[in-house]
Amino acid sequence: MNKKKILLFMLMISMSFNINAASSASFAETINNENIEVIATYDNEMPQDIKKIYKPKHTGEGVSYFDYIFIKARVSNLREKPDPNSQIVGKYTYDSKLKVLEKVRYQGNIWYLAEDTNGTKGYIAASQTEKRDFRFQMALDKIHDLENFISKSLDEGATLMSVNTYAPNPSNINPKRQKDKYGTSLDQNLLGISQKGEQIIIPDRSVVKIIANRGDKALVKALSIPEELEVSKAKLSTFPSIKKGFRKVVAIDIENQNFMVFEKSKQTNEWNLISYVYTKTGIDSELGYETPKGFFTVPVVKYVMPYTDETGQKAGTAKFAIRFCGGGYLHGTPINVQEEVNKEFFLRQKEFTLGTYTGTRKCVRTSEGHAKFLFDWLVGSPNKDSNDQRLSEDAYFIVF
Repeated sequence: MNKKKILLFMLMISMSFNINAASSASFAETINNENIEVIATYDNEMPQDIKKIYKPKHTGEGVSYFDYIFIKARVSNLREKPDPNSQIVGKYTYDSKLKVLEKVRYQGNIWYLAEDTNGTKGYIAASQTEKRDFRFQMALDKIHDLENFISKSLDEGATLMSVNTYAPNPSNINPKRQKDKYGTSLDQNLLGISQKGEQIIIPDRSVVKIIANRGDKALVKALSIPEELEVSKAKLSTFPSIKKGFRKVVAIDIENQNFMVFEKSKQTNEWNLISYVYTKTGIDSELGYETPKGFFTVPVVKYVMPYTDETGQKAGTAKFAIRFCGGGYLHGTPINVQEEVNKEFFLRQKEFTLGTYTGTRKCVRTSEGHAKFLFDWLVGSPNKDSNDQRLSEDAYFIVF
């Protein structure tokens, strides 16, 4: 009898241990007795710290998800299980977006557990998708970096200026495709020489600190570049004046193809998030360049920005354009001349692709409605007789 009690007690302990072990395992379920490992989970919610500072001034631009995947294959299947032989529960075409819930591994392959707009859930192969999210905190960190750079430089008595190398070249004649080790193109930008003799390129409109004057040259430090560089002094500008206390920033995340708009409260002196949207940035092409990264002043805003084709002829226009680097603007959805007759259709078609792949000539694209909001936000009292407008107060673009 005692032996039976001992055996029963040992069996109960063993069962308890196995139950606890199973509950703490990192596997969601099994298929054919093989484990599905959950690598990451996504709640698709704005972080709590960001919720506290979210004071929207513009909404309704089609941002459905904070964490999502988009389809990069021609057609991709959503399956009941993370298995290529599992039942298909949905089909999605190129550029479609789905809310992502989990990232899992099964038999060495990566899958996403995703949900479409109808609430249908299933697994989709990661190889057929790209993951995107909003990096709100990183954007705020970059803003604080800029604030500190400006404050420290001015407190030290240093002069702050902007690179000024933009020369309009709408037909893209003799483009300068040379790139430095950071991947920045020379076209419309400034070539600098490091102490080691390296050629490093500073993008147009970048914020720089003057370290030393050397005749017609200057030794400068750009916030976005580790090295100090010697550059031509003639390519630097004091317009717009760089001061402490700026209150407006557009932060563009190239990796995730979105951007966030921040404004500093006059009451609390804290940065508030006032808007966030999907976007599309530049890609190297016959007429285009990648959107450069860095910290930029904003010299001009335009009601309309015309653009040309490869022959130099007018191809179309984009409204509410904000220049931040060379010929790179943030603007509303561009419409080609031949698309004007059915403009609304082409606006919807093009805006569907925001938040997916890069694809502009250098510019940062947003919807026309959101571009108008930014135009009005930056230009308090526009001059109706001019296409070109000046900002009502300092603003910066941060591209990362």
